[in-house]
Amino acid sequence: MSVATTVSTVFAPELFVLVATLLLVGYERRTDPALGPLARRVGVVVGAWVLAFAVYQGGPGVVGTGVPGGEDFFAALGLIVAFGAIAIAWRRLGWGSLVPLYAALLVGTSLLHLVVVPLWDASSHVIYAAVPAGALVAADRRFAPLVAVPPALVWSRIATGAHTVGEAAGGLLVAAVVLGAAFALDRLPRSSTAGTDPR
Repeated sequence: MSVATTVSTVFAPELFVLVATLLLVGYERRTDPALGPLARRVGVVVGAWVLAFAVYQGGPGVVGTGVPGGEDFFAALGLIVAFGAIAIAWRRLGWGSLVPLYAALLVGTSLLHLVVVPLWDASSHVIYAAVPAGALVAADRRFAPLVAVPPALVWSRIATGAHTVGEAAGGLLVAAVVLGAAFALDRLPRSSTAGTDPR
């Protein structure tokens, strides 16, 4: 297996988004221990991931595969369901404001993804690495090493032949639009203790 293929596999969208989500869940809980047990939060995320997987796997059987965007359509739809569920759970249980903002950002990303990909095969790997990485850096600059992942994916998607230069770099453009809009609307997750050690 080549290095480029390994990078694409290790940072597959479903894995990177899950890891980024769990990092933010742990971070939010750590910055405010009064927000409730971590195990329940992780349980909500895992349950949401099961829902996303069910939509992704079951959608083609229910609706058929002739939808615009094909497999990417059901992947994005699964993320919309998952992050909608996460946001609802966080709000109802009063677990803090960071994860709901992040969840809304991922729902918005997935909605844009549903529109863009059928017209232009921008790299999902790059989009779903850049948006979570940007959101985590907005929450706390100590997550800054994560911003190395999207450029590595641009390279790997081109090197493996999965995308053209325009499609791979286009993933960065789509992510920049999402993050720029969230910044302009002040909808990025930001911690009041960002950049400080909460211990």
